[in-house]
Amino acid sequence: MILRDKIVDQLHANRDRFREFDGSFRDEMRKYREAIDQLSATTYDELNRRLAGEKTPGALPTSEFELASNLCLEFEQRWGNHQEAREWACSVLLDHPTLAIDGSQIKHDPDYSIPIAAVQVAWFENHHTLEGRYTKDVKLAVLAPEDLMVEFDGEVFISEQKVSLKRFELEVETMCELMENLAKERAPNSPLPLAFFDSSLVISFADRLQGEMKDKHIGAMLRLLRCSKRTGIPIVGYVDMSYARDLTNMLAHCFALKESQKVCDAQLVDPSLLHWGRRTPVFICARGSADRKQKGVLESFEEFQREIGFIYLKTTRNLPPARLEIPLWVFQAGLLDEVIDLVRAEVVVGNGYPYVIQTADAAAVISARDRQAFYEIFQHFARENGVTLQVSQKATCKNRRR
Repeated sequence: MILRDKIVDQLHANRDRFREFDGSFRDEMRKYREAIDQLSATTYDELNRRLAGEKTPGALPTSEFELASNLCLEFEQRWGNHQEAREWACSVLLDHPTLAIDGSQIKHDPDYSIPIAAVQVAWFENHHTLEGRYTKDVKLAVLAPEDLMVEFDGEVFISEQKVSLKRFELEVETMCELMENLAKERAPNSPLPLAFFDSSLVISFADRLQGEMKDKHIGAMLRLLRCSKRTGIPIVGYVDMSYARDLTNMLAHCFALKESQKVCDAQLVDPSLLHWGRRTPVFICARGSADRKQKGVLESFEEFQREIGFIYLKTTRNLPPARLEIPLWVFQAGLLDEVIDLVRAEVVVGNGYPYVIQTADAAAVISARDRQAFYEIFQHFARENGVTLQVSQKATCKNRRR
């Protein structure tokens, strides 16, 4: 139970700190928007010259930079109502297969004496044919005790990181299987498929991991990127609310600014993307590590170290643009505009968020009731198979209340 009055009291007690943050944010935003204006007057060659000495400047320009006045590329389509927008989207998507993966997990519950966890991956593959061909399915993996345990300084611990890793690996494994199958059945010159990954391809969260955990996450993402390139099926890492600071870091390097602590790219470019469907030019992600003493994740991406591009695409009227991360081979092959139109069309059908991702996400969700059922099944399994399983009184009481 949450008490409203206590929350209000605490908010008022911290009022000056919130105001201070807002003031410093506005000051930082003003300086960086001035830098955006300077960037508009900078040529592609000059920008590259300024960034030449930087190992990880955050972002590097592509040839699209000179085509984008004020960091903005137009979207020419205009509609009078949502019905017209949906008709356009349906015409764009017709016969183009799109697919998305999402996952969820059941963590180990310490109220049960035997460690167990599970991960579930769901996918949605829509061929957008007139007869309505699509596939929606799930894959589940149970993690037994040895899958969860790690030893450190002579003690054995249950690692939640292992559950997250298994989920990530299963998402990548399933996506690669789907792309391989699509590539095998695809006829020459048939409409382009598109795969959506509901997160960043750069996986900077792996910066916080160590040793084998970090290496396995990087290895999984490299498998996905290589599969996309090998099959010729573009993959888009879709981030709805991005807090990345690749462009702001690039601006700091170019115009001698203090590195941004509060302003992120999506906030910075939003004023120049006033109309739905507009986007920034594609930039090359050249991100370093948050910890300057260690190598960043991208620096371990082997042949893809400087082969992931990103753009910001306006997908809603009132929110900052979404971040799309796309392997650069898509841009180099001349497929980027087609891919972006497919993304726009999925967003129209999904009323602001790609429909294919929404559907995969809904299929992947594990509810509190699902978790309770999972542990009830496990208890039944243990009794039937002579496995000694003890359940805390706390968990027993909670289950009774449900």
